[in-house]
Amino acid sequence: MPNCKSKSCKCCSKRYVSCGIDKKGKCLDVCTDPICGDPDCLTVLTPVVYDELGINLCRNIPLELPVTNVDSISVQVMDITFDTTGDTAVTAVPINGRPNCYLITLTNLSVTFYVTLYDCARRVLGTQTVTANYLPADDNSADYDYMDEDTNPTSVELEIFAPYGVAHSDYTGLPAIIHVIGFGEDNTALSQGLNLLAIPKVLNFDPQDSTVTIGLSVILKSIYFSQYKIPHHGKAVVPKACTRPTDDTICLDFVCGDLLDLAIKPLELGPPKYEETLKDSCDVPCDPCCNPPTSTPVVPDPDNPEENA
Repeated sequence: MPNCKSKSCKCCSKRYVSCGIDKKGKCLDVCTDPICGDPDCLTVLTPVVYDELGINLCRNIPLELPVTNVDSISVQVMDITFDTTGDTAVTAVPINGRPNCYLITLTNLSVTFYVTLYDCARRVLGTQTVTANYLPADDNSADYDYMDEDTNPTSVELEIFAPYGVAHSDYTGLPAIIHVIGFGEDNTALSQGLNLLAIPKVLNFDPQDSTVTIGLSVILKSIYFSQYKIPHHGKAVVPKACTRPTDDTICLDFVCGDLLDLAIKPLELGPPKYEETLKDSCDVPCDPCCNPPTSTPVVPDPDNPEENA
């Protein structure tokens, strides 16, 4: 036996296991024999929407058409930029006396659209990007029209429930971050905290005047990553694309066969199964520093998950 007081023998160091150990006489070590099959209840860490609200905005936008036979267009929002400091900054501040809610002021949103041009047969003629200002902070700018005060005002205020707080640009609390979700290179992911996204719709397109009227649904969400247990009803089956190769090889057999899938299931943590306890060593003598365990690992059979249990 090795000297378990020796610093070189790490196998005898303090080891922590789950508090709910109840093996019921069954010795199964998932570190050597993973369990195959499907869980009854799956633990997930997922972005949860705690609150959301949106507004509709609308304005006319001039275009520069590179060709003359444009019949229709489609648009998608690539990015939204705004000021974070100064008089025209987008801000998120906690409401006095109501610490779980924030007052969000949106103004001077610079929205970049990706525009696709089509002819009368819906063939793509080209693409371009165009940037337009929604909620123009300056009522003297060319983007502001007093006739559009109800459809594109200078600013709006939104009250949102954000009980776990919002992200900040540094740890001194300056300023609050509102993450934009779009189709640009760096903004296609969710962030914990406040998320802003926009869905556009072409309401009118005049190829003669080269102008387009775009309605914009601006949606604000407070999102936090939370862990939940959800009922498990089996894995999603990925539809397989068919190929028509001509050679008869082992690669052809594989290509024409079913898609691969992973069979080892995640552990069901906590009650009633306490499967995290299956990481215990099943009373294997504590001497792997000197001699390997005598038990032989069993390779799980994905086709017979009950036998592996």
